[in-house]
Amino acid sequence: MQLPWLPLVILLSGTVGLSLPVAASQQISSGATQLLPLTEFSPSLLGMYRKVIQIEGELQKYTTRYGLDLNLARSVVLHESGGNGSVVSVDGANGYFQVMPATFKSLHVDTNIEAGIKYLSQQVKRFGREDYALAAYNTGPGRVSRKRPMYLETLQYVIQISAYRNVLKLYETSLRHHALDLRLERVQPEDSWWSLSQRLNIPILQLRLHNPFLATRALRVGQLIAYPPAPRTDLFTENRSGQLQYRSRHGDNYLRLAFVLEVELDTLREANGLWRLQALPAGQLLSIPMEWTGKFNEYQVQTSDNLKQIADSMNSTPWRIIRDNRLWEQHLPPGLTLRVRPQAPRPTFQTYRVANGDSLGRIAERHRTSIRAIQSANGMGNSTMIRIGQSLRIPADAN
Repeated sequence: MQLPWLPLVILLSGTVGLSLPVAASQQISSGATQLLPLTEFSPSLLGMYRKVIQIEGELQKYTTRYGLDLNLARSVVLHESGGNGSVVSVDGANGYFQVMPATFKSLHVDTNIEAGIKYLSQQVKRFGREDYALAAYNTGPGRVSRKRPMYLETLQYVIQISAYRNVLKLYETSLRHHALDLRLERVQPEDSWWSLSQRLNIPILQLRLHNPFLATRALRVGQLIAYPPAPRTDLFTENRSGQLQYRSRHGDNYLRLAFVLEVELDTLREANGLWRLQALPAGQLLSIPMEWTGKFNEYQVQTSDNLKQIADSMNSTPWRIIRDNRLWEQHLPPGLTLRVRPQAPRPTFQTYRVANGDSLGRIAERHRTSIRAIQSANGMGNSTMIRIGQSLRIPADAN
């Protein structure tokens, strides 16, 4: 049976927690002078952290002013926006800290960064502990002050931010070293993942991995894209049966991985024995179920073809062809037969108003659709947070 909430005390009892890895204890005992290799860190965390470095001066300024732990503030930015200041949620929360407009107005500040830090600092002072403050930041201080049980999404929120905070505490020297090797590119008018891939000479998959918050949203002019100086060959492997595998790294989040690769969360969980409420430990070998069993057309690659031409001619997208045919390096040998999914027809929607006790999972099950479909229909990105009274667009053709 799936529960919509669990008591926050679970986080504090020691039954759900993060142990100190051997590598971390070795790094601490040696004065944190030995750098961990690049392969130890999540490409998504590296890309997000690279963008957070750009606003570090403001983060330090306001955490000092309001007496907030810098690592906590940076971890919230990593989880809320991935370091992307232009992200806007379906509810209207926006910016690095995803602050609601009404909250921003009430704080009497000038910037989103100051608003997020000031508000989070208020919660820490109110509740006297950072885990409760995070829960209040996510679900509202009223629920926490009344000691009402926390929703599962809020518990996962606290766990993931604590995971980012631990990585910053234990490995920041190494993390910063590798993140600063990444480059940044601003999205130009008419840019797409394909044009960025061609201009930067980096495969689309690797661009999506390093920019997980943007991978599931339409690109906007001026957004920063983090990317490695050269394509990497150490991110994925395939087992003997040809199934894609990924070994988790410090800072990985399996929800982000599922969204980037367009894998249903429940499918990924079932394939790897993952809980709905957990941090992803470094070193776990994940099997990624990428099989596509729906309708598709076939196309035989010609000598002069490229992915964009094929996608345009067959009403598809380069990323969809890459994903379904495992063309991670984007090589197209002549004679290769591709499976090509056409774009789905423009969907129709019905409106659903969120009621007490609802979760995205329950709503999806009730309407015979998926959490990802509802998130996509409402521009929610990776967020699973909903509020009572909120109007959601539900894909009508799911019924």
